[in-house]
Amino acid sequence: SVCSFLYLVDTEHFMEVMRHQEFLLLSACEVEKLLASDDMNVPEEESVVTALLSWVRHDASSRQSQLPALLAHIRLPLLKPQFLADMEANPLLRDSVECQRLVMEAMKYHLLPERRPLLQSPRTRPRKATVGALFAVGGMDATKGIPFISFFVVFTVAVMSGRRLQFGVAVLDDRLYVVGGRDGLKTLNTVECYNPRTRQWSFVASMATPRSTVGVAVLNSK
Repeated sequence: SVCSFLYLVDTEHFMEVMRHQEFLLLSACEVEKLLASDDMNVPEEESVVTALLSWVRHDASSRQSQLPALLAHIRLPLLKPQFLADMEANPLLRDSVECQRLVMEAMKYHLLPERRPLLQSPRTRPRKATVGALFAVGGMDATKGIPFISFFVVFTVAVMSGRRLQFGVAVLDDRLYVVGGRDGLKTLNTVECYNPRTRQWSFVASMATPRSTVGVAVLNSK
């Protein structure tokens, strides 16, 4: 039964829960309890939106009116901008003033980063399972430098512009900075920045002097 299903499976296994038919049979109250939980174990908030919209579509005639209240529990500002743009045009949300307001609130969070301290709410607070990550960056294999960055559980998430080893690494404003190092032939003065949201590397200002085996730290948010 649905009750025994809920008893056995909690927020720790949400990714598995959402793939079962039983999830589509949950009541709005039960879905709301899941969506409101900070302890929900999901790799990214997009998975939660996908699950909610699947639940609504299963019985759209009676559930669409409940969508605004349920959507309010999703961390919309933490979604990727492209995903938000697709949501805005989704037929389930398009005709709801409250759903559109929530989506616009999230877009404002992306468009006005300097105002984010003023835009804090329960929707801007990451769920516990999405906070913190361990990255393995560059280095050497048995014979040569490698350009990869890996995230544990291990998979390659992005590739730097080239091989890099003996560099410094620091985290600032949720971005990973790789400073100097060597490419196997020469010492580097370049600095690359990795954005976990976009999963992309970009070059930032280079150092005046090439450096390797360098120590890097953050002080006073700089």
